[in-house]
Amino acid sequence: MNFFSIPNGLASQLLALTEKISNKNLLLAVNLLERFASIPWHHRGFAAIKEMIEQDHPGIQAVRGNLKRANPRARAAVLNNLVLGTLLLGYRKRLAFYNRYGVAPPGTVMISPTLRCNLRCYGCCMATHDTEPELSFEEMDRFLSEAAAAGTGFVIIVGGEPFMVPWLLDMVEKHSKLAFHIFTNGTLIDDAAVDHLARIGNAAIAIGVDGLKDETDRRKGAGAFEGALERMRALDAAGVITGFSAMMSRQNFETIYSDAFIDTMIDNGAGFGWITVALPQGSACQEPELIPTPAQKTQIKGRIKDLRARKPILLIDFFNDAYLTEGCSAGRTTLHINSNGDVEPCVLFPFAADNIRSSSLADIMRSDFFTRLRAINERYCKKTRTCLWTIKPRDVLEAVTACRARCTSRGVLEKLHEMADGSKEE
Repeated sequence: MNFFSIPNGLASQLLALTEKISNKNLLLAVNLLERFASIPWHHRGFAAIKEMIEQDHPGIQAVRGNLKRANPRARAAVLNNLVLGTLLLGYRKRLAFYNRYGVAPPGTVMISPTLRCNLRCYGCCMATHDTEPELSFEEMDRFLSEAAAAGTGFVIIVGGEPFMVPWLLDMVEKHSKLAFHIFTNGTLIDDAAVDHLARIGNAAIAIGVDGLKDETDRRKGAGAFEGALERMRALDAAGVITGFSAMMSRQNFETIYSDAFIDTMIDNGAGFGWITVALPQGSACQEPELIPTPAQKTQIKGRIKDLRARKPILLIDFFNDAYLTEGCSAGRTTLHINSNGDVEPCVLFPFAADNIRSSSLADIMRSDFFTRLRAINERYCKKTRTCLWTIKPRDVLEAVTACRARCTSRGVLEKLHEMADGSKEE
């Protein structure tokens, strides 16, 4: 394994610590890794992790569980590609990019190589996109090479259903220094795919569920829930880092934050979970009964906090965790490449002014559109630390209009106008 520019002896020591899982070894590894911290954000993170280790927080129990179940290649990829390559040493590459171009590249990119899917989930945020365009292997390969050179280390694959792309895992294997995270419904992950993922090690898998059996089968189809659990268990048994993803809506709110649901995920091999919130876009524009009520939204933070304090699983709260990136990440620390090559600020922000087929990463990040969005974040979201297009729709609409950004999802532009018209004056 290539540990970038760290001494070989230290690399071997770090790997050895991850192979013998204990809080003592985790603390030793954190102390070694902190040598490569470059900014206050790094040091704050390390201080928080050390405190959690001392408390044996359930989050640390989840880390131990993930590393213990992961095969050696997956453990090495977490350390090499994610912690070092993305968070620590990757920052130095991104700083060099900033010094050259005057703008930082994203630490994370989301890519939808296809928007085709073998399921028709009710309220899917991608259901109103054009499913015909697809990225080629060469286009995605070229962009990933450019992004990696700039210091981007974490690649999230969404869709559509990513496993409808026959070359997906070949791409992941080719870019072995990047950390990949694939969101999937799991139905196309056969035993050969499980073996391939176990062999390459640098991809974590999040399988979509929408609660327990009733909620998941109602939205995804009969048998979807049991099928998802079976694939989770198979991936976990092969040492692939595995978790779940769930879209919280008005209808499944109580189930998603229940002990019964979280315990079921843990029991079937999930070491982490993404919980997103149904937003007024995609087909949810036409199905507004999915959108959580204001009362439900106010409960999310407390519910997640309670679960984190009691359950050994890493939970990512898409609605409230923007504080980790010091504001909305859209067009700043993340971006989304859709299946037509259009560059959107976020997978949940379907507007684009540039395309990877005609623009470089530097030009995209310096574009007027992304510059305006970062300015909105600087003015508002660094304090509120939440989604900029939901809290400042009028400002976002002005940026979209001024930059002639294309709306890539049917119905969303009209919804943005509606939200902007209904927003309160400052």
